[in-house]
Amino acid sequence: MEGLKEFKNKHFGETCFIIGTGPSLKHEDLFKIRDLGFITFAPNRIYEICDSTGWQPTYYICQDHNIIRAFHDKIKMIKSKFSFLPINHKDLFASPKMKYFVLRERDYYPGLPKFSKDVPKRLDQGYTVTYGAIQMAAYMGFKTIILLGIDHNYSVYRDAKGRPVRQSNRDSDYTAGMTHYMTKDTFPRIEESTRAYEKAEKISKKLGVKIYNATRGGKLEAFERIDIDEFYKSHESK
Repeated sequence: MEGLKEFKNKHFGETCFIIGTGPSLKHEDLFKIRDLGFITFAPNRIYEICDSTGWQPTYYICQDHNIIRAFHDKIKMIKSKFSFLPINHKDLFASPKMKYFVLRERDYYPGLPKFSKDVPKRLDQGYTVTYGAIQMAAYMGFKTIILLGIDHNYSVYRDAKGRPVRQSNRDSDYTAGMTHYMTKDTFPRIEESTRAYEKAEKISKKLGVKIYNATRGGKLEAFERIDIDEFYKSHESK
């Protein structure tokens, strides 16, 4: 955990993207963001997109214990500058590129979760890895955080009482190149993660950090939306 201290304000005042793996994400987005020179965070099984496109995130993050245990060999193949993982899985990774955090897991719904301002001490749970990435980005000093490919919309999810809920209008939970990986133990917890996003918006304002949602469509409404294609045009003309 001490190794995380080197990231304090490492990117002070900069802009980053947090990439999700929702069906709205286009491979072209990844290359545009890279070519424009923006730093990226990407989570979980993003390695499947890396395998099919050659694209790599600047930083990788995963909080999902099931994914880490099942796919740690794949995670090791990601060519990010650094990867951030829960410290209880340290025995699976030997690379100095791997940095570890304590994941504070606690129930908070219907309240709001904690938001860590000191990542080397802990990273707080929001039942979405995006919440962890937002805490990490804020600790690194980013002043603008742009979310992309975070649809916040699943064919099956678990409500706050633990009951599975199915949406018949959803036929895909992953972007092109991503295979389906979902069991009764890994259903997304939409109600809890919605509250986490609300907390991230609340805290970010106090920290002087602006979070935008550039996802095409989806159901994440906690943050101000921007049009990603207009964003590209405005930065390509500079």
